[in-house]
Amino acid sequence: MQMWPDLIQKAKDGGVDVIETYVFWNGHEPSPGKYYFEDRFDLVKFIKVVQQAGLYVHLRIGPYVCAEWNFGGFPVWLKYVPGVAFRTDNEPFKVAMQKFTAKIVSLMKSESLFQNQGGPIILSQIENEYGPVEWEIGAPGKAYTKWFSQMAVGLDTGVPWIMCKQEDAPDPI
Repeated sequence: MQMWPDLIQKAKDGGVDVIETYVFWNGHEPSPGKYYFEDRFDLVKFIKVVQQAGLYVHLRIGPYVCAEWNFGGFPVWLKYVPGVAFRTDNEPFKVAMQKFTAKIVSLMKSESLFQNQGGPIILSQIENEYGPVEWEIGAPGKAYTKWFSQMAVGLDTGVPWIMCKQEDAPDPI
């Protein structure tokens, strides 16, 4: 945390104007319904430090973050939810994902961090590199893509939602 201002300033000095950051579900919800936003997981503080530097934020909520983080950023407790299947048209997974995504969006809104509120967040990302997975699993993947797209847009962040490696993202994503 002490390094954030210096590192962000160095990025700005190097010509960067947007800082991308993942939101690590397993760091922020280490057990079901128990949220943690302190120390190095203080997402609000991080975004405000970026804002103080005069930069923008691309908030990659995911909640899946690929190989950049253990277990793709999913909390370990999630694999013990009865009937859960990750990243597909699976009700237990979708309930947990929606709850976490809504929690993050609500937190950002409560701190006025989206651009339409005067904050630095100019983009939000839902899911991560899902296109190849959707292609591989077919209809359940397409249904999941449609669901998470509608869920994200319904959270009304006031900024565009994007997807990474998703050539057939539904409008308006």
